[in-house]
Amino acid sequence: MRRSKLSLAVITLLSSLTSHSAFAENSSTPSCVNCFEKRWVYFGGNVALDADFQKLKEIIVRAKAAGYNGIALNSSGYGSYGVMIQRTGSAVSTYYGNFKAIVDFAKSTGIELIPVGGGPEVPAVAAPQLVEALPVQETPFLVHDGKAVPLGQSIVTDSSFENNDGAWKLFDTASGGVSFDTSVAHTGNRSIKFTQASTTNLARIHRELVGLRKHSAYRMSFWVKTENYDAPLRIQIHGADTSQPIYSNASAGLGWGTDSKGQWNKEPNGFAATQEWTKYDIDFNTGNFDRLKFYLGSWSNGKYKLGKAWLDDVEINEIGLAHTVRRTDKSLPVIVQSEDRSITYVESKDYVVEVGSLTLPQESSIREGDVLRVSAYQSGRNMTSAWSTPASACHQSFFDIQKEYFDKVYGLLDSPKKFFLYYDENRLLNWDPVCPPGSAGEYLANMFKKHQDTLAAGVNKPELYVWNDMFDPYVNAVPVYWAVNGDLRNSWKGLNTDTTVVNWSNPKDGKSVDSLKFFAGHGNKQMIAGYYDVADLTNVRAWMQSLSEAEKNGVTGVNGFMYTTFDSDKAKGYGALEDVAEFIKQNYSARWPK
Repeated sequence: MRRSKLSLAVITLLSSLTSHSAFAENSSTPSCVNCFEKRWVYFGGNVALDADFQKLKEIIVRAKAAGYNGIALNSSGYGSYGVMIQRTGSAVSTYYGNFKAIVDFAKSTGIELIPVGGGPEVPAVAAPQLVEALPVQETPFLVHDGKAVPLGQSIVTDSSFENNDGAWKLFDTASGGVSFDTSVAHTGNRSIKFTQASTTNLARIHRELVGLRKHSAYRMSFWVKTENYDAPLRIQIHGADTSQPIYSNASAGLGWGTDSKGQWNKEPNGFAATQEWTKYDIDFNTGNFDRLKFYLGSWSNGKYKLGKAWLDDVEINEIGLAHTVRRTDKSLPVIVQSEDRSITYVESKDYVVEVGSLTLPQESSIREGDVLRVSAYQSGRNMTSAWSTPASACHQSFFDIQKEYFDKVYGLLDSPKKFFLYYDENRLLNWDPVCPPGSAGEYLANMFKKHQDTLAAGVNKPELYVWNDMFDPYVNAVPVYWAVNGDLRNSWKGLNTDTTVVNWSNPKDGKSVDSLKFFAGHGNKQMIAGYYDVADLTNVRAWMQSLSEAEKNGVTGVNGFMYTTFDSDKAKGYGALEDVAEFIKQNYSARWPK
């Protein structure tokens, strides 16, 4: 019944938009006290893709009918705003036309478009050498036949599980999730088997990695065979004394491998439901740790109850010069020294840097059999994310590119008044040696402060918005966070008071009230990011209760709500759009202007 009423409402709205242009042009709402002046819908999709383009038009109409007044538009893929600052290639044929059509349609419907972008990864789109890079210090190389390569022996004992040496821990044997298998193996007679018949939905293994060197690069390789298996296998690597991962790729559960030429594979590591033995690899960096915890397995079952997967021949070798980052200002040098560090060799004269190795010119003073110490910087890309690895903000070009990016978006969306900066889950930061000494919190504060001020100094001064989490001591601004180098506390000091915080902290964990109080106490207005694909609206209910409690404790300035979904199934993700609006209207009517 609700759907049929919705269809009628949409038809009526479209008719009224055609005949009442004055109404269509008015997307503003009279100011109100203690209410949601800004009622947005978050959209993440590819505007250049026809299916997403059409879906966005539908959502604009539905949003207007339900009483929302803005779309926070984060276009992705080959429809991303970053396409406009790429130094190679060009936008697809539908890019500019689709955006213009959306801008015109939103205006005619009375919906404001708020661009979402400008995260710290953006400058690396235009200047890939700016990507965050982790130090790789004094990797031992051996010279043989005019070439120097890493010594790189495997650090894993019993890599094929033949000896049952106790280092491999199988967590979910009692539930039937994981076991040693003596009937299937890639080499030898044993492998580890994962099954989807687990009664707890869990099938995981663990190994502590010891004897590592801090600030070193390693490559892990392994073989996988599957039979009707579709559970989401994942790899996670943690510091030995923390639950925070230093390797866990949000967009690639089994990580991202490297091809024979030393370049990233075009696609992440993936597997078919049924496949023969297939080899995979990942690269990681130990960072500040000399002991790590390695996990591989699934944290949920797939649909095939009898599905199985096998793992064998896990090797971990120290590598050097893998995905090496070298900047045009020469701030990330490759340094080659003798084993006793008494000699620092000269690039081009003594060695030439290749992918994974060094070649020695005839005039080189390096000799056959020498052991070298090689230091460089390894790209952080694909360790925590494929697409959102930040660039270093300790270069003026970071901010020049961000300004160029905003100006392009400003033109594309026909002079938007607001800009939503996508600082969110930035899991690898503060490794650049040219940055001034300081905590990760100071680094992020300086980055964001200068980013805001750069945009404010331009001709087109946008009203700025940002997610809460990277500045929130109740979420990610904590002493240890993923592969961030240092303590993220006090990052909030980079927030200008006129920047609005869009707060997505989880109201069910009891911290949302504290989070609201924290930012209100520093003078920032806030919006609530609610729904988060919880179809029974418990997230929205909890948020509204948290807001009421926070306001009883003196919180003011929460003047917006954003329907927030990240479900890749857009029909499902936006299925509760009207229900959320109706819930707030019925239960908190003063917050939703008529």
